[in-house]
Amino acid sequence: MTTEFDAALEGFIRRRLGDVDGLRVEGEARVTGGQSRENWPFDLFWEEGGKSHHRRLFLRRDPVGSVLETDRRVEFEVLRRLHDQPVRAPEVVWLDADGSELGRPALVMTRYDGHNDHFIVEGGISQFDEDTRAGIASQMVDLMIEIHALDWRAAGLNDVLAVPADPAEAAIDEWAAVIERQSLEPQPVLAEIEQWLRRNRPDPGEVAVVHGDVKPGNVLFDGDQVQVLLDWETVHLGDPAEDVGWVTNPIRRREHLIPGRWEVEDLVSAYEDRTGRTVHRAALRFWQVLANYKLAAIAMTGVRSFCDGRTQRVWSGTGALGKVLLAQTEEELT
Repeated sequence: MTTEFDAALEGFIRRRLGDVDGLRVEGEARVTGGQSRENWPFDLFWEEGGKSHHRRLFLRRDPVGSVLETDRRVEFEVLRRLHDQPVRAPEVVWLDADGSELGRPALVMTRYDGHNDHFIVEGGISQFDEDTRAGIASQMVDLMIEIHALDWRAAGLNDVLAVPADPAEAAIDEWAAVIERQSLEPQPVLAEIEQWLRRNRPDPGEVAVVHGDVKPGNVLFDGDQVQVLLDWETVHLGDPAEDVGWVTNPIRRREHLIPGRWEVEDLVSAYEDRTGRTVHRAALRFWQVLANYKLAAIAMTGVRSFCDGRTQRVWSGTGALGKVLLAQTEEELT
């Protein structure tokens, strides 16, 4: 039975392919996974110029309520400009920027083969021995380095993304605004953490492309090889140490680290050796705290979406994150 969404998707595609024969969309069933967007893999078939065509595609659509409020237009434009750049980013195909065709803002990209996993330490990746898992963890560092090495001016990303004068201050302002907007009650712990962040922000330095959510769960693997990095919705220009802080903060240990084999210092040292950059440990601590402050803002957005009736997914509050944040900053706070 053809649903309203099926008809909308077919009309969306027809308006882009034009007068073609035998257009057929198969498999457009929403899949689980991904907490901020709806995901719809599908296969597209059509006839044109006496030839049969087939494309494996993937649609990402804004849900009614999410944990992140981001712009599909920005994500699409960034990925479009990265297509010819030396980075493993997905190819985007079409955009419905305002949701006038597909109900809510959405983009369509090429669908890739491969598997993904959330953890280097355990999960599907644990089928590999420790040496192989350490190799995967090392590849994740290389993937991050690829992003930071991009010439964002040559790619024209400064036409899409704001260039911050002070990346740390811009990051604090962004997530503090989210917390203020999404709060259902006073947040004294987060207010204290905000002040800690403002007191301890590092001096402005190099500006680079920052992915904002590098993790195995956003990567497709071919066996034990990193293939493509997905979910670029939080991409921005900022301090490259922000991504290093994100992957080394305490909440992400199982995603990126192997106890006794690939610890925070191993990861950071590998990044420094391969880039020639020095990651100052005080700055790294700032970005690790900022990472969990950001996670608190995301959790609060999920709670607000549930309380407003825009999602049926129940999100917990920021209590556990608050404890982590206080532990991260307790030396100065005490």
